Amino acid sequence: MNRPPRVALIIETSVIYGRRILSGIARYLRSHHRWSVFLEQHELGTRPPEWLSSGQWDGILSRPTDPELARLFRRMKVPVVDLNDLYEDLGLPWVGSDHAGIGCLGAAHLLERGYRHFAFCGFSGERWAAQRRDGFRIVIEASGFQVSTYESPWHGPNVPRWDKDLDDIVRWLGSLPQPLALMTCNDVRGLHVLDACARLGALVPEQVAVVGVDNEEILCELCTPPLSSVEPDPERIGYEAAELLDRLMAGRSPASKRILIEPMRVVARRSTEALAIADHVVAAAMRYIREQAVFGCRVSDVLKHVRVSRSLLERRFRQHLKRSPQAQIRAAQLSRVKQLLTETDFTL
Repeated sequence: MNRPPRVALIIETSVIYGRRILSGIARYLRSHHRWSVFLEQHELGTRPPEWLSSGQWDGILSRPTDPELARLFRRMKVPVVDLNDLYEDLGLPWVGSDHAGIGCLGAAHLLERGYRHFAFCGFSGERWAAQRRDGFRIVIEASGFQVSTYESPWHGPNVPRWDKDLDDIVRWLGSLPQPLALMTCNDVRGLHVLDACARLGALVPEQVAVVGVDNEEILCELCTPPLSSVEPDPERIGYEAAELLDRLMAGRSPASKRILIEPMRVVARRSTEALAIADHVVAAAMRYIREQAVFGCRVSDVLKHVRVSRSLLERRFRQHLKRSPQAQIRAAQLSRVKQLLTETDFTL
């Protein structure tokens, strides 16, 4: 009886992205022959375990691949599929996210909402973040608009103190025109931006709409308001990487040595649940309706909040939204009903 291939999985388990890659690998193995898998729980950026270079491997899937590790793999003469996001081409078969496509998808999501002012908040020195930024910028600039950018280091000795970084983001946001549509390089950065908006007193999404990347559901739902996010497809990365490694271990040439995996969709939450509205009265009324409609608020309650006459509010709603305040309240209530029907066991 032939023994199963011995495969080392050098993939982080501390973040959802790495765990979803592992899920894709598991899905491949369920529908194909089994491997003897070696996996050690570790954080993103952790150096590979010492046992990696001493083991007799039939194949390796590696996320933290860098030039030094790529040279080690070549000396080991073992089939390897590279999954890193930091280096362009290490001479190994590679599978990974289409980061520029992620930026394009985020840009399209914000353009659909009618914004004319755009910004991107990222991390400097991170290839994946730069590619997401560039994809975002290409789409926005092709539509005739400009993009303001803020970046600071995420790792290394030059990382600013979190409070200073946040102060800098607040100053940057305060210098930009509103209503503003902003994409962040990941959901962690999205949390930073939402915190900065709160400090600045900028209403989200009425004055600043924010979309992140990775769709880390718990993190997105913990944000205030919940963060919209571009969802990549790491499960498919894992599946395609496992399939590619199987070909290499069988001595077959890969159909392609670089496989780009497109993002899946934008998961829309409250942080982009608005159209670009420059009218501060309508923006304030929309925020109140969004927060209070499910508690049975009426147009009279909205009028007390924004302190304008009913005729003025009606006129401005029809000018900017093509509907009445009462219709907006009803739409918000029905949206909540649909959410509860799909996400809970509540009866109609």
